[in-house]
Amino acid sequence: MRVLHVSHQYYPAIGGAERYITDLSEELAARGHTVDVFTTRSRDYTTWVNALPPRATVNGVRVRRFRSLPRTRLAWQALALGMAANHRRRGEAGVRAWHEPLIFCGNGPLSPGLAAALWRRVQSYDLVHITSLHYAHAWVAYRVAAGRGTPVVMTPLIHIGQPETFDVGYMRRMLQGSEAVFAVSEAERRLLLAQKLSRDAVTTGVGLRLERFPPLEQAAARARLGLPLDAFVVLFLGRKTAYKGLPLLLDAIAALRRQRPDAVFLAVGPETDFSHGLWAERGTQPGVVVRGEVAEQERLDALAACDVLALPSRGESFGIVFLEAWAYGKPVIGADIEAVASLIDDGVDGFLVDTDHPGDLSRRLAQLAAQPELGRRLGEAGRRKLQQRYTLGAIADIVEGTYARVRRRHATRKGQPLCAST
Repeated sequence: MRVLHVSHQYYPAIGGAERYITDLSEELAARGHTVDVFTTRSRDYTTWVNALPPRATVNGVRVRRFRSLPRTRLAWQALALGMAANHRRRGEAGVRAWHEPLIFCGNGPLSPGLAAALWRRVQSYDLVHITSLHYAHAWVAYRVAAGRGTPVVMTPLIHIGQPETFDVGYMRRMLQGSEAVFAVSEAERRLLLAQKLSRDAVTTGVGLRLERFPPLEQAAARARLGLPLDAFVVLFLGRKTAYKGLPLLLDAIAALRRQRPDAVFLAVGPETDFSHGLWAERGTQPGVVVRGEVAEQERLDALAACDVLALPSRGESFGIVFLEAWAYGKPVIGADIEAVASLIDDGVDGFLVDTDHPGDLSRRLAQLAAQPELGRRLGEAGRRKLQQRYTLGAIADIVEGTYARVRRRHATRKGQPLCAST
């Protein structure tokens, strides 16, 4: 098959959505499909600054990156105004409201070059796969593909607790018009079907390429990171945005250190305006080690070095970082929200905590610090789940099968013979 993936950002941009589409693209290319990617030159969705080269071929995937307009203060204000109006009008199904263009423009990325290239090239593909529903590239790709008669499938990556990631009129129309929608969790699939947002919702999950997580010795990893060998290390790994739960973690670490002075909190991931303000507000906190965006080896070292990964985020579509921790046999702690609860079995391979009750997180960290055997048991259960259900090969099988079904259905509707293509 000839497949076009359209994403707001792509490797080396960092994020769960970027990891998902990069790994999937490379796996499908390795299986003999022609996979092209249209994306932006950005690696920071808060600004859409054009930082990456326009073309690359990586592991068999041809990547074209297009310039986008910067996300200015005015764009953020437009987004806030549009979202406020959308919240007031929510539930008015089918209404094309004045505020939707504000949301579209405020979200970005706005890339005229990407739209033009789609118009010229989209009919040469068997289908278009769009990821990250709420960004503007998705609506552009959907409209062009639909207008040119190319079938669309979508991985929306909905944050179930954040309606702004799906409950906007034009976003709902995209979902309802797509030939198939890939839900990365069973909770997301239930939402899509309950709200009649998809005629064909397929649960895939997210898959890891396990060979990218080689065995690493914990002591050696800690030595490379400059961490004490006998400390109890809690890891946060991800973009340091407001909803990820960093203040809650800092409070929990402060409480834990009153019982375990050797506890260390390692916060790894790209900084944001929010996190810069948080570090300035909190000042130097004992036991807190902050790293920004790091190279892949240091990222793997952090996973191998920790005793537990904690991400009490209120807004996740899946939580790929939990899988990455399980790859190293680590227990995980996530917020008790629908998407995360679809992944973590509380008390079996990790813990779910109520973020409205800060003591819940503190209690679980103290429990793991006091019972290292419990942590090992939870981590090993997570590793088994990863190997059984969340490998890249297993996820690609589902996606590949759905692509074939969509292609056959589209050819049948058009009365065309289904010719072999790669």
